[in-house]
Amino acid sequence: MKTLNDLIKKYNRPGPRYTSYPPVPFWNNAPSEGEWITHLKNTYQESVGVDLYVHVPFCESLCYYCGCNRTITKNHEVEEFYLSALLKEWEIYKDKLGSLKINSLHFGGGTPTFLSPQNLERLITTLLQNKSSAFIGSIEVDPRTCNDGHLEVLARCDILRVSLGIQDFDPAVQKAINRDQPPLMVETLVSKLRAHHFSSINFDLIYGLPKQSLESISSTMEIVAKMRPDLIAFYSYAHLPDRIKNQRLIAEGDLPTPELKRELYELGKKLLLENGYADVGMDHFALPSSFLYKALQDKKLHRNFMGYVDKKSPILIGLGPTSISDSSMSFVQNIKDMKAYQQKVMSGALPIEIGHTHNEKDLLIQEVVLEMMCHNEIKVSNKENLPYWAEIEAELKAFQEDGILELVKNQIRITPIGKGFVRNIAMSFDYHLREQATKVKFSQTI
Repeated sequence: MKTLNDLIKKYNRPGPRYTSYPPVPFWNNAPSEGEWITHLKNTYQESVGVDLYVHVPFCESLCYYCGCNRTITKNHEVEEFYLSALLKEWEIYKDKLGSLKINSLHFGGGTPTFLSPQNLERLITTLLQNKSSAFIGSIEVDPRTCNDGHLEVLARCDILRVSLGIQDFDPAVQKAINRDQPPLMVETLVSKLRAHHFSSINFDLIYGLPKQSLESISSTMEIVAKMRPDLIAFYSYAHLPDRIKNQRLIAEGDLPTPELKRELYELGKKLLLENGYADVGMDHFALPSSFLYKALQDKKLHRNFMGYVDKKSPILIGLGPTSISDSSMSFVQNIKDMKAYQQKVMSGALPIEIGHTHNEKDLLIQEVVLEMMCHNEIKVSNKENLPYWAEIEAELKAFQEDGILELVKNQIRITPIGKGFVRNIAMSFDYHLREQATKVKFSQTI
């Protein structure tokens, strides 16, 4: 049996993150606006409604590691113009589809709390005029820009699941990524969230950042354990300076080696487990009292573009530049450039830039990948329909020999050590990856 370091050396190669299947670089056959609306009409059912995602691309300062679509500005006059465009985009959807039942609303960014409390409330109340009785609201929050007014609006509008961008508590790491955020600031915010009875608090943490060490990870996890959020997302830093210009501000020599990076993850994971968190899968950890842990136990865990969720509608509509939407028959992504997005929307058209229409093979592999990432096992009963099954089977046997998974008849079970190699297993099923004409540059899988 190979050691963990042996497995890392063997399997640490570039690969998709599988926030969607197919991954964005392999999208083709984009639907026209008319086809996209038809897909939505064919999928929509009032009883199951839709999920909404709203992208707020503004940040007051630049985090060097960040790969998100964002605009750095301290000029809050941009809020009014942006809200006008967002609400116009939503009006276009309502004009074409009628009143849609909203099952969930998630704010991402950028920094959603860049918006003033007044503008945030105006946006939420407009979007939620037809809210489901089982509505779930969530938002990504920067502790540096979230004030008491924001908390009051969010509590009043039922946006009760909050994810805090932490990344790391070590001062040297924070300086290296240009994100000064002392523990006391976060602790104060967490106390206020609990005083307002928010239902869930998530911390986003990153391993593989510049200046990180085993000691800094230990210290960060000790601070996290004291604040005790019910959810933790512990992500791998993807260093792609050729594609993400601001990452060039990070000194390459400050980054951990691949071997140390994996040690950082293994130590962080060990400490989280010792502090009572369960490994939900794909970088996510949860306390037994959390909604994600309960969904995992009940086999009701789902995954979308934002990560793991306990409930998921067949339709996701994304508003704002770079937002991705899913009709269950196709994907579309909005224009990334802010000015181009605003111009397209204000002209009365949906700001779609790229997209993908699923074929039968896509839907088949999509189901396999999602099952694997949500439940750590797959029942493969239609092997003859899977593209490249002979190649997949050979690779699965190699994974089994390495202790990454177990093959029992038609059942594939991922082992505890194999959870760190889920992206590699998914790559075996990805026929787009096998057939790519031009090699796409991805981040490392581990």
